[in-house]
Amino acid sequence: MAFCQFSFIKLLHLKVGTIVILFIYLFFNSSYDLSDQQVSKIPHPKNPKKIDSYGRDIWFLTEENELFHWYPVLESLIFKESDVLDFSIGADGTIAITKKDNEVYIRTDKWERISYGNYEHKNVSVYSSYLIYTIDSRNHLIQAFYDSPDTYSWACLDCLKKYYQISCPISQMDDDYSDYRSLWIIGSDHYIYKYSTNKKYIAISESPFKQIKVFNDQYIIGIDINNNLWKYRDGNWVLIRKYVKYATLNYLREIYFIDNDNLVFKMKS
Repeated sequence: MAFCQFSFIKLLHLKVGTIVILFIYLFFNSSYDLSDQQVSKIPHPKNPKKIDSYGRDIWFLTEENELFHWYPVLESLIFKESDVLDFSIGADGTIAITKKDNEVYIRTDKWERISYGNYEHKNVSVYSSYLIYTIDSRNHLIQAFYDSPDTYSWACLDCLKKYYQISCPISQMDDDYSDYRSLWIIGSDHYIYKYSTNKKYIAISESPFKQIKVFNDQYIIGIDINNNLWKYRDGNWVLIRKYVKYATLNYLREIYFIDNDNLVFKMKS
């Protein structure tokens, strides 16, 4: 009887030890992510196709090209604009949109037009109120600098290559000027590149992606062509979740995503 008890205790210790070792392995193995356990559902409009946030201020663009703002003070969705093609929130909270007239607007006390018909703007990415990037109808990379009161200077940074998405870093670090100078893109092959002001391209992915969001030069998230959400940190790719339609990342390192069923969730990255 004593031998049986000893064998059972020994076996129990062996199983517990195996579980502990397995947990430690999964925790430190970069190919596994525990953030799925921290997912929470949030309110959203019908048919969302894009989401972005500045802290807990959350903005949505729907399939009907309507822009909504989830305002946490009132805990309600507020309709903001129609006929919106794209929108972006910068590191300083600046919100810019492109509309069906292919012009760019920023949010002040109203939607203020800041482009002047030189380009047909489609997609937009905001670094700050002083620096905005767009992709035009020819898939060229366009840049706008705020150079005088109420005036932006627009120029085509690259009119030779084709661009399909741009993303400015949302982390502004005073000791890292490189964040200001870098821009992340999805190129004509749908691979991810880091683009610098001297028009050099650093390949980040070896497979096609359809959407990215950049925190800083060491941390981005992206959705591949199979709707898998990935996290790229310090050179390591980690699969976060499958069946994701769109995802974003804010300065609190919170990930918001829309799944294939048009449900919206938040998780801590």
